[in-house]
Amino acid sequence: MRLQSSNLYTFQKSVAGKRRYKTSTIVIAALSLVGGVGIDLWLNPNALAMFAPTNTVINGGVTTATGLSVESGYGPVQVQITSDSGKLTKIEMVRAISTGGRDAAFPLLIAAAIEANGSNIGNVSQATYTSDAFRKSLDSAIAKIK
Repeated sequence: MRLQSSNLYTFQKSVAGKRRYKTSTIVIAALSLVGGVGIDLWLNPNALAMFAPTNTVINGGVTTATGLSVESGYGPVQVQITSDSGKLTKIEMVRAISTGGRDAAFPLLIAAAIEANGSNIGNVSQATYTSDAFRKSLDSAIAKIK
C-alpha cells in the first residue's frame, strides 16, 4: 500500500482512499448544482422564458416583445412592449411585484418610457431599484425588436 506522505506529523492515508473522496466530492457537487437549478425553476417558473422567442409581428409592422424578468430586490419586474414602426405605443407589465408601495412607480415609468420612446428615463423617488429593474427589462424587450 502506497502512502501519500512519509511525514510523521501528517495523517497517513492511502492514495486509493483519496480517489474515492475525490469522486464523491464531484458527485455531491453535481447533485447540488442540479438541485439548485430545480429549486430555482420551482420558485421561478418563468426562468426559462428568456430562451423562448417572444417577438410577434402583428398587422402592418406592429411588433410585440417581452423583456427579461428582472429582480429588483423588492420583487420581479417584466415588461411587454408594443412597437409600431419603431415607436413605442404600449407597455404592459407582465410581472409587476414591488413591495412597500413601490408598485405605484410603474404607471409613472410606463408613461415616461412611452414619451421618451425608450429607456432613457429617470428614477421614481423611493423606487430606485424598481426603476432600474424596469429599465433593464425594457432594454431587453427593445433589443428583441431591433
